[in-house]
Amino acid sequence: MVIASVVVLADLAQLVVGLIAAVTCLIAARGRAGVPRHWRHLAAGGLLVWSLTRLWISDPPELVSDLGFLVLPACMLVGLLAAAHTRPRPVPTSPRRDQLALIIDSVLITGSLLALIWSFCDDVAAGWPVAYPIVDLVLVTMVVLLLTTRPDSPAGRRPLVLIGAAILAFGTGDTLRLLDTGPAWLEVTGHLLGPVFIALAALNPARPVVVGPDTTLLEHPWLHLLLPYGPVVVVGGLLVAQTIGGEPLTASQAYLGWFGLALVVTRQMLTIMDNTVLLDRIAEAQQRLHHQAYHDPLTGLANRALFRERLGLALEANQSRGAPVAVLFADLDDFKLINDTFGHAMGDRVLTAVGERMRSCVRSQDLVARLGGDEFAVVLGFGFETAQAPRRRRGRFRPRRYVLSAAGVRVHDGMDRRVSAGRVTAELPYPVWVAEAEAIGQRMLAELREPYQIDGRSVGVGVSVGLVAAEPGDRLSADILLRRADAAMYAVKRRGKGALVTYAGPRDSTPNADLPQLLAGALSDGGSPAEAGFQVYYQPIVRLSDSTTVAVEALARWTDPVAGPVHPDVFVTMAERTGLVAAIDDFVLDQACADAARLAEVYGRPIDIHVNVSAGRLGQQGLQEAVSAALQRHGVPASRLIVEITETLRIPDLPRAAAVLTSLRGLGVRIALDDFGSGYNALAQLHSMPVDIVKLDSTLTDVDAEPDRAGALCRSVLAICAELGIAVVAEGLETVERSSGMAALGCPLGQGYLFGPPVPLNRLTPTP
Repeated sequence: MVIASVVVLADLAQLVVGLIAAVTCLIAARGRAGVPRHWRHLAAGGLLVWSLTRLWISDPPELVSDLGFLVLPACMLVGLLAAAHTRPRPVPTSPRRDQLALIIDSVLITGSLLALIWSFCDDVAAGWPVAYPIVDLVLVTMVVLLLTTRPDSPAGRRPLVLIGAAILAFGTGDTLRLLDTGPAWLEVTGHLLGPVFIALAALNPARPVVVGPDTTLLEHPWLHLLLPYGPVVVVGGLLVAQTIGGEPLTASQAYLGWFGLALVVTRQMLTIMDNTVLLDRIAEAQQRLHHQAYHDPLTGLANRALFRERLGLALEANQSRGAPVAVLFADLDDFKLINDTFGHAMGDRVLTAVGERMRSCVRSQDLVARLGGDEFAVVLGFGFETAQAPRRRRGRFRPRRYVLSAAGVRVHDGMDRRVSAGRVTAELPYPVWVAEAEAIGQRMLAELREPYQIDGRSVGVGVSVGLVAAEPGDRLSADILLRRADAAMYAVKRRGKGALVTYAGPRDSTPNADLPQLLAGALSDGGSPAEAGFQVYYQPIVRLSDSTTVAVEALARWTDPVAGPVHPDVFVTMAERTGLVAAIDDFVLDQACADAARLAEVYGRPIDIHVNVSAGRLGQQGLQEAVSAALQRHGVPASRLIVEITETLRIPDLPRAAAVLTSLRGLGVRIALDDFGSGYNALAQLHSMPVDIVKLDSTLTDVDAEPDRAGALCRSVLAICAELGIAVVAEGLETVERSSGMAALGCPLGQGYLFGPPVPLNRLTPTP
């Protein structure tokens, strides 16, 4: 009677504790979502069924008892499998394979332990009750695997540790009941502590977001692979030793062995699948990294690294197989205005649109690259396909081709003939593949000129393109080609932008024929520019009323021992791009001051001397010092020197430039704007800088060809300059009609081939 009362009290205590734990799980599930909510609901359901089995005062039906003891472990199993989703694995895999692998690993370890137990205990009971501790052992093993092979933060590990303690408590009670041994209070205590630990796990606060997982286990990814096989190896060794010792395997051991082998094979198949997925991801990551390393992140075009690699391969094909190669170098005109006007976000979208248009203009074997900023380049390969000659149709417009060579910028029509002043002067052999490269460049120019429609706005941007071609057998490096293409592109900038210039320097294919390299050697070796072939030529500036010379302009000329005479457009462009233009300016300045006395002898009186200075130097140190030193060294009055600001570069800082020019005027030097009306020199400079003389560009002085339009422009400029007290010199006067027309408009001074070309000092002749 006493024993029955104790059993009733124990069942009642388990009923109460289980119901309280179930309610606790339901309350704790509120305010949570996802896996934390789901496993608490599962735990509450399992505890509820487990508790209700205690309502039977007498022995419950066997089916009810089995359900009561198996529903809770089943719920805990589902909850643990769901928790595996929230815990990272050292080796990535799919969630389903991860859950299946966790079950297989747990069963393998549990089966190995059972095999060991049965090897030493033959009188273990059989039947349904055996399933209770086995299931508990599988769940405990699963918890241990999650804790050891799935790193997490301490806050994330705490609920799992409590769940493991709960399952261990249940397992202790189930095992004691199965073996029908040990004190009764220990069995009851295990069934009471299990719900308590589950309730404590449910009440555990949510893990802090700022706390990261314990990544120490990630340093040993092999642990999750070897851990399940340790017990299997031990059991296998014992069974082999038992068999060798003459003790045959029992039926249960044989079945467990075959079952374990099947699980090992299945586990290996999952591992192979995981490794396959991992290798695929590694390959994708490598492709992604390779793409990022060789492509521009904004436009998706090739970057400088891939461009140079492809250009190197093309040059190797050029030297080994004679495959021609060409490079287009494009720079957007005044792109900074788009960023300043619409913002950098709009500028980025324009760059992306430019890249897309450039790709649409080239062939499949060509490579378009963004080198940085607003600079783009294209490698045109002709070694992969046979270049086809562009079709010529009668009646269609043939664009002119500008060719940058040592002789200057030549203009060609569509019939491969040199054109000068409207007359064919020489036939030129023009390879078909060069014509195709120019056709691609012209198509690119036409496409990029079209406005871009972005967010309802029409945004236009021009482009200047330089083309350089390496003929079959040329032994040129990538650096040489890029320098030549850059020089050709910048020649377009000097001539008004928005065109294509083809570099055609000396045909000597050795590195010594590379003009940029020759220029750098001539100006950077510490020797005198005169020793490297530089000279100063003088061109007269006359008074239009009586053609009397009132001044001369000092101009640099260069005759290289290897390349021969080099046109000023070529070497000045290269000097500006390489930062060597100051050496040329200072050489001309010093030589002109040295020749001042002889110039006075030639003309019978002291005359003014115009010396060009690049606009880029107005933002640098040393210009005032160089001018002052040259004047003092040669005893030239400052009033005789006119510093001409050339229009090839934008003045970087107008206030600073104005301060520099003001300091020069303080020495007594006068300031002139060269080529006014083209390039960067315009009315803004007249307003911002102290200017004494304006030299009208030849595009404004063609009053003989367009008297109405050019005449109106010239009258306007002359009127403005007269109001400001600025003298005007008309450039490009080559005919009597043009000179007379400018004089009739009121222009006082003129300069051009009509009055004499630039010549050395010893060839100057005074005008009447």
